[in-house]
Amino acid sequence: MPRAIQIENIKTFSSNTFRVIISLHLLFFVLVLLSISRVEISLGEFSISRLYQFPDVWEFFPWIASWFNILLAVLVIVLTCNEYRYKTFRMQMMNGMHEGHLLLGKAYIIAVIAIYAVVLVVLSALVSGWLQPEGEKGIIELSGFQNVGLYFLQTIGYMSMALLFATLLRNNGLAIIIFILYLFPGEVILRNLVFPGVEAYFPAKLISDLTPLPSMFTSSITPLQGSGLQLQSQGAQDVLTMGEGAGFALLYTLLFLGITYLFLRRRKL
Repeated sequence: MPRAIQIENIKTFSSNTFRVIISLHLLFFVLVLLSISRVEISLGEFSISRLYQFPDVWEFFPWIASWFNILLAVLVIVLTCNEYRYKTFRMQMMNGMHEGHLLLGKAYIIAVIAIYAVVLVVLSALVSGWLQPEGEKGIIELSGFQNVGLYFLQTIGYMSMALLFATLLRNNGLAIIIFILYLFPGEVILRNLVFPGVEAYFPAKLISDLTPLPSMFTSSITPLQGSGLQLQSQGAQDVLTMGEGAGFALLYTLLFLGITYLFLRRRKL
């Protein structure tokens, strides 16, 4: 296993694709946070500045970060499909590794990318919350920090799903297109037209709903009759508790990895 991890480190961190996509992920996340912070909206108890204070940062920052999970999923697809394109999986097998090593190597990279994403969110939230003039300097409030853990699980789930698509299709462009089309409109059609009533249990929706719209948006803004202003948050958490949602997301992640392993074993590399 240490050998597989060492090989994954060399392949991944020397990849220009990895550097470019991670840089774009970091850049877009920071730019969006800075852009939203400059918006001045105040309605009732709601204001944009509050989203950058403790403890609301622990809901708001993971929610913003979840917008860019698609970039991390695309990164996993490209890295995995390149293994087939350049026949590096085959070379590893010829050098004495087996399919379990290949999967564990990719699972390790997924975990590393997810840890990077979580560290980015935590550091950004800590800096933002501490610097807010309305907050108490030096006081860090961790109420709601569990949302960071849910974001970590969500990120792992998306990338595991992407790994499965890459293993099935083995082509960068095709895997990315099919993966995105499955997220929308594919699964939306399936859960609303083909299998109504169990929408909350579909993998993409369930994983997405681990970081729902921050409660401040729905609790602090009262819909005004006749104004057309309505904010509703309907997701898996309306049906499942936080623990149940996390449990199902973990099961889906293990299922994605298990199916990926089966395809690695049964198809020629």
